[in-house]
Amino acid sequence: MTTIGVLGTGGIADALATMFGRAGHEVRTGQGREVVAESAVVIPAVLGVQGAVQRLGPCRPGLRGKILVDITNPFTGGHLDFVGPWAAGGAQDLAMAFPEARLVGAFKNVWWETFDGGPESMAPVIRVISDDEGAKELFLRLCASTPFTFADAGGLAQAHRVERMALSGEGAANVLARDAVRV
Repeated sequence: MTTIGVLGTGGIADALATMFGRAGHEVRTGQGREVVAESAVVIPAVLGVQGAVQRLGPCRPGLRGKILVDITNPFTGGHLDFVGPWAAGGAQDLAMAFPEARLVGAFKNVWWETFDGGPESMAPVIRVISDDEGAKELFLRLCASTPFTFADAGGLAQAHRVERMALSGEGAANVLARDAVRV
């Protein structure tokens, strides 16, 4: 059992905490340092990379060596476009802001509604990215008991592609899972 800390109070924070709790993990929820200190895996469920940087800034010493799961996407207001150029990815920005953490990007190609009422029989494939192969492998193992299919989508250089899948409809429930590896 691994302790997973979910920072945030919104719908996605609640959904991820519930999902990982049902998968048998100990889950800590809250807003700051105590959640980071008590968790091996930290998921900031906040709006945007800048929101994650602001929320995690005071917790920086507690992130050393921990898996930091970036679920953010760099959307503009209204979710019609992205705030940065094509070649940029939010996961890379968070990795640069917290180099002491082991960054993994996940849940970036789906909308929060994916978790509303549980996944459908044709749930989307959750793409997972990281330059830290050990962190990515551990995160994929932690997700094995969840109701989703996860796929290794490469390193952080793929962040801009994975993040844009949400706007392209790639995260819709009609995505076939045949191209993913079930973990």
